[in-house]
Amino acid sequence: MHNYLMRVQYIGKNFAGFQKQSNHPQDEKTVQGEIEKVLKTVLRAPVNTYGAARTDAGVNALNQYLNFYYDDLIDYYWLKNKMNHLLFDEGIFVKEVREVPITFHARKSAKSKIYAYLVSSDLENSMFLMPYVYIYKEPLDMNMLKIALDGLKGKHDFSIFANVDKSQKDRNNICELFDTGYIERGSLTILYFHGDRFLYHMVRRMVYYVLKGAQGYIDTRILLDPFSFGKKVPFTRQVLPPEPLFLVNVIY
Repeated sequence: MHNYLMRVQYIGKNFAGFQKQSNHPQDEKTVQGEIEKVLKTVLRAPVNTYGAARTDAGVNALNQYLNFYYDDLIDYYWLKNKMNHLLFDEGIFVKEVREVPITFHARKSAKSKIYAYLVSSDLENSMFLMPYVYIYKEPLDMNMLKIALDGLKGKHDFSIFANVDKSQKDRNNICELFDTGYIERGSLTILYFHGDRFLYHMVRRMVYYVLKGAQGYIDTRILLDPFSFGKKVPFTRQVLPPEPLFLVNVIY
């Protein structure tokens, strides 16, 4: 038995999320479902894959990882080319295939993940990046943006940025953000978040919150330590569009 790791990228708008769902209608495509379908065609046997991150519908990935088990040795280059021939038009590209230790698991072995969200106020220069950029209308104070992002770092209960679900009272909302920040590239601002785990819609809620903070709508005392204010923290419920969100990498 061999354990193979596959690194892929994909355009999220083409799929109803990454994870294959047993209750999904057959016409709702998922990234994992399409990859398994092609693996079955190429290897002539059903294959189950295990993904690193369960990205939502519309969310893109620059580096997503899957592992799968297979009895025989596989030529990595051959498999990569065969899969790309069948997957490229669907919006999936296989970047790498390699063998890993039998104990490796794409999700369970992951130490952290990095996400990025693209924003801009420049309609003209963002036209050809649409729909991968969120357009904001009011100017940002970049010093306040940094304060807002820095205030999210550390190990906290991120319930204020989590979905309200009374059926999941025992859900673990503790996450640790190792780093947050932004990079400016011309008219484009890339907000990034590096953490051990992320809750459903957490990144898209945090982006809206830090943008409102940088636009002067949130008291600086809250921005410095939002977790001390609990439910009093404003602008934490809005979920921004998924298309400007990218899974940048998974760290092992």
